[in-house]
Amino acid sequence: MVTWPPEIGEPLPNAEKAYGIHDKLARYSLKAGHPRAKAEAFERVLAVTADDLEYVAEALVRGVRTTPVSGVRPAGAHGFHCEVIVSVRGLRDRADRVANVLTAWQIRWQGDPPRLITAYVVSRVR
Repeated sequence: MVTWPPEIGEPLPNAEKAYGIHDKLARYSLKAGHPRAKAEAFERVLAVTADDLEYVAEALVRGVRTTPVSGVRPAGAHGFHCEVIVSVRGLRDRADRVANVLTAWQIRWQGDPPRLITAYVVSRVR
């Protein structure tokens, strides 16, 4: 049972319908040279680059479907922003590493599918 508004510890509402993942990763989180430098952390910690967009997208989709919400904040007329921290395994020479990736999702109203608004590495787990 998913509550409304979203609550910490509960599943992300409509996680199976999450969208905007590929676009946000391509234009922001994995884009080399982006002013916010998210891509550099993905590459340094997990050896993940823009070429691995599909791998990261699949990991985030899997994770957001099984990992509870870790933060919720009201976003006024824009509904709520929900944070879900997803574990992502590295690739290539960093395949032995797992890092926490903070994902934030906008949900505008009850029943609305979540839209990815950011994703970035917050810490290395192992």
